[in-house]
Amino acid sequence: MERKSKALVGLVLTGLIFVLSLTGGRPSSATTRASYTVIPLNGAKIVGSSPTAADFNGDGYKEIVVGGSDGILHVVSFDGFTWSEVWSHQTNIDINAANPPNPNSDNNIRTSPAIADLDNDGHLDIVVTVGGFVHTDFEDRRNGGVLVYRYEGDSPWDFALIEPLSADGSRGWPQPRIDQIGAGPGEGEPDGLWDGIPTSPAVGDIDGDGDLEVIVAGMDRRIHAWHHDGTVVDGWPISQWNGDPLWRGGRSSPALGDIDGDGLPEIVVGTMSPYENGQQDQNATLWALNGDSSIVPGFPIRTEQHIHSSPALGDIDGDRYLEIVVGVGEGISSGRENIVYAWNHDGTPLHVPGGQPWPRETSNTVLAPPALGDIDGDGEPEVVIGEGGYDLTDDNKLYAWNADGSLVPGFPVLVPSPSPWATGSLPLQYTPILADFDGDGTVEILATHLNDWGFVVVEPDGTVSDVTGHPMRQGLWAPPMVDDVDGDGLLEIVAASGDADENGEIRIWDENGTTASALPWPMFHHDIERTGLYTAPPSLGFPDQVCVFHQQGSGPSESVRVSIWNEGDGAFDWVLASSTGLIQLSPTSGTLTESTSVQLTVDVSSLPNGWTTVGQITATATYAGEEVAGSPRTAPVSVYVGDVYYGYLPVVLRRY
Repeated sequence: MERKSKALVGLVLTGLIFVLSLTGGRPSSATTRASYTVIPLNGAKIVGSSPTAADFNGDGYKEIVVGGSDGILHVVSFDGFTWSEVWSHQTNIDINAANPPNPNSDNNIRTSPAIADLDNDGHLDIVVTVGGFVHTDFEDRRNGGVLVYRYEGDSPWDFALIEPLSADGSRGWPQPRIDQIGAGPGEGEPDGLWDGIPTSPAVGDIDGDGDLEVIVAGMDRRIHAWHHDGTVVDGWPISQWNGDPLWRGGRSSPALGDIDGDGLPEIVVGTMSPYENGQQDQNATLWALNGDSSIVPGFPIRTEQHIHSSPALGDIDGDRYLEIVVGVGEGISSGRENIVYAWNHDGTPLHVPGGQPWPRETSNTVLAPPALGDIDGDGEPEVVIGEGGYDLTDDNKLYAWNADGSLVPGFPVLVPSPSPWATGSLPLQYTPILADFDGDGTVEILATHLNDWGFVVVEPDGTVSDVTGHPMRQGLWAPPMVDDVDGDGLLEIVAASGDADENGEIRIWDENGTTASALPWPMFHHDIERTGLYTAPPSLGFPDQVCVFHQQGSGPSESVRVSIWNEGDGAFDWVLASSTGLIQLSPTSGTLTESTSVQLTVDVSSLPNGWTTVGQITATATYAGEEVAGSPRTAPVSVYVGDVYYGYLPVVLRRY
C-alpha cells in the first residue's frame, strides 16, 4: 500500500471539533509544536499505564498497546491513512474465568504492558498485570494477576490467552492467584481478593532455555517467575518463607541485566516491606537474583527507605559492568528519605575515583524510577530522575548526575507545570524520557508531572524549552513513549490519558527526529520488554592507522591482522574497502557485537626500502540501514621495508 501524507482531518467529540493533524510538514521547533492525532479508546481513561508499541502483523506500522483504569487492554493500529482502535478486551473476563473467591465486574490496569515473542512461535505476545493497588477502599480493589495474550491475526484483529489456566492450576494464565494482604491492621492480612499487582512485568530468558520468562514483583511479598505457559520457573517464587527474614515484593518493577557476567540476565528489584499483622517490617532491600532464584553475591542490600522506584541498569562509569541505580521512598522513620542510590555490579556503592560517593541526596523523597542516557554528549550516560512523593508540593526538582556523583551543569531544575492554571510544580514521580525527538542532535528530557495535563521538555543544560506544546485533556499518570510508530522514518511522541469525559484517549505528536536520532531511554523501563536496561548504541571502533613491517627479501607480500570493535552495545553490520589494489582484505564484511579482526595483505614487490604510505582502508558500520556512531573511519596503511629484525622488532614488541 502506498503511504499517504497525513491530511487535515476533523473529528467530532462531545460537540466540539478537534484538529487532529495539519498539512504542510512538521513544525521546526519544540516551542511551535501543535500538531497531534487523537485516538479515542473504548473504555475509561488511562491511569498509570505507559504505552508501548510493536509491529504485530508485519505491515511496517507499529501497533500501540496500553491498559485502562477499568481493566480494558487496548490495541490501536495505523493502516497507512488513519489510526484506530482495532482490539480491546476486558481482562477481568479472564480473571473471573479462573474462579476468584470474590469476582468483580471489571478490573484495573495501572501498569505498563510488555511485548515479546515468549515462546518463539513467530507471534508477539502482550504481558500485562492487573488489579492495581490494594491500599485503597475495599470497593475499589480488584482481583490481581498476570495475563499473557498472543497475537492471533488481523482479519479481524484478535488476541487470545497464550495458555488458559489448567484444571489443576499448575500452568496457564492468570497467575499467581494469591490473597496475602488487604485487610486487618495496616492492610497486611488476606481480604478475600487476589492481591492486585501494581508493578510492570519484565520479560527475558533468565534460565537459558531459549524462550522467555515473565518476572513480576507482587504486593503478596513474593517475587515471581513463570515460563511462557504459566508454569513456575524452578526455584520460584521467592518469599520470606523461603528461609530468611528479609521481605520481598512491593511497588518496584523488576529490571533484567547480566550484572555478574555469566551470560544470563539477573533480576534486580527493590522492596517496600508490606505490612504483616499490623506491623511494617523496618527492612527495605534491593535484590539481585539469578534465574534459578539463587542470590547474586553481594545482595540483598538493605536500604534506608522502602523502594517504590524501579531500578535502572547500565554501565554508567565505563568499566564494562552494569551499575544499578534506584531512588528510595518513605516509610522507615530512622532512615533518610531523600536519596538516590548507585551500586556496582557486586553490590558495593559506586565511587568513581576523584568523584563523590553514592548515594546522592535530594531535597525531597524520590519515588520515581531513574532514566539513564548520555544527555550532555560526553560519551558517558548520566542519571536523570525526578523528586516527588504522594503529597502535593511546589518544589520537586529534576536531577541529572554524572557517574562520579557530580551534578550535570544546569541541574537540579524546578520544572514548571504544563497546566497554565496550576501554580508551581506537581510531584514528578514518574520516569523521565530521554530522546532526541526533534532531531537537533541533542537529547531532550520529557518530564512527566503526576496527574498534570501534559508534559514538559527540558534541554540537557537544564533549560525548559517547552511547557505547553504537548497538552492533554486529563492528567498524565505515566510517561509518554518516543518511537517511529507509523513507519515514516520520523519519530512520534505517544501519550495516553483521557478526554473531557474521562474516556480513554491516546495522543500522537509528529516530531522531526528520525530513527537514527539518539533514543537512550524512550519509554518506561527503557524498552518494550520492560527490562530497565540501558544499552549504549553501537559505535564503530577502528584503528587510526595501520603499520606493516616487511623484512627485505622475505617475499612479495606481507600480512597483518586489523581489529574492528564495537564501543557500544548491540550489534552492527560492517564493510571494509581499500583505496588501492595493493591492499587486499579478507573478509570484507560481517556483523559483530564485540570485536573481530580481518587479514590485511599488502603487495610489497614494488616498494622501496623505508616507509611508504600505500593507501587507506575505510570501515563503514550500519544498524537498521543507518550509520552508527564513529562511522565511517579511515586509516592510512604505511609499510616499512628493510631490516625489521634488528631495527624495528623491539618497537613492534613495545607497541603490541
